[in-house]
Amino acid sequence: MKNRRSRGLARSVLVIVLLIGVLVVAGACSKKASQSQATSANSAPAASSAAIADKASNPSAGGDSLPAGIDLGRLDEPKRKVFDQVVNREPSACGKGHSLLYSVKHDSSCRASFYAVRYVARLADAGFSDSEIGGKLSQRFRVPHVPYIDVSQAPSKGALAGRVTIIEFADYECKHCKESQPLMQALLAKYPNDVTLYFKHFPISSRNAINAALAAAAAQKQGKFWQFSDKIWENSEHLTPALLEGLAKENGLDFTRWFGDVGSEEIRTHVQRDQVEARSLEIHRTPAIFINGRRYTDELDLPSLKDWLDEELGR
Repeated sequence: MKNRRSRGLARSVLVIVLLIGVLVVAGACSKKASQSQATSANSAPAASSAAIADKASNPSAGGDSLPAGIDLGRLDEPKRKVFDQVVNREPSACGKGHSLLYSVKHDSSCRASFYAVRYVARLADAGFSDSEIGGKLSQRFRVPHVPYIDVSQAPSKGALAGRVTIIEFADYECKHCKESQPLMQALLAKYPNDVTLYFKHFPISSRNAINAALAAAAAQKQGKFWQFSDKIWENSEHLTPALLEGLAKENGLDFTRWFGDVGSEEIRTHVQRDQVEARSLEIHRTPAIFINGRRYTDELDLPSLKDWLDEELGR
């Protein structure tokens, strides 16, 4: 009788364990954007059983088990909780069927997951919520690359053939575009052998912005685009035709040639081609920055930009 009760109790415990197992498994210058934003983290595919097992065995997700370079030391308890929730829930940045946490620990072939987890830690430290971080992960790691941007006529500087290509679409009257210029210079100084910067015109604010784009494109024909462009940014709040003419003389351009080029069909076509391409890329605000074909979606600051470049160079 006692043995029979023991076997019955064992079967009851087994049923409870099985039921528990089932439950466990179960700032910019812009026109108003018309396209919807990238899908939120709530639409991300569910992690596989491998990820769930990893979560169960290591709910804390941190400490020495994470690779060097992912620093969680600044996260207080609430921020650490957000971090743990995201890395256990979000899928591998390489599209594999396990969580970010499992990927960064066990899949050395997926370098993108390392940068994704480091990104989550940075966003959690900055105070972003679970859902906000999920949305930013989707924008950065799950939006397809732009297959081609024409830079055949775009002025460039930096490395001749850098491993990282930055393409910036800008409007000379956009204050955020002006703020981006020293950031681009800092990146070129930080990565002199790795980064190539291209400039594309997208004047959307006023006629003065269009005139400035035409003037800079005409200066490019004389090999002085960057010098002339720098002067435009310095005077971006009052870009009158008279000021642009004065800048041409100040920069030592052949003024007669420059003046003729500004009004030429060739220069108008150059600027219009950039504008058409920007619209085809569904750009609705400036600056629009692409890093190796990926639309940059983070804050316009040096640490965020550097993080994206480090990811490209570390792949």
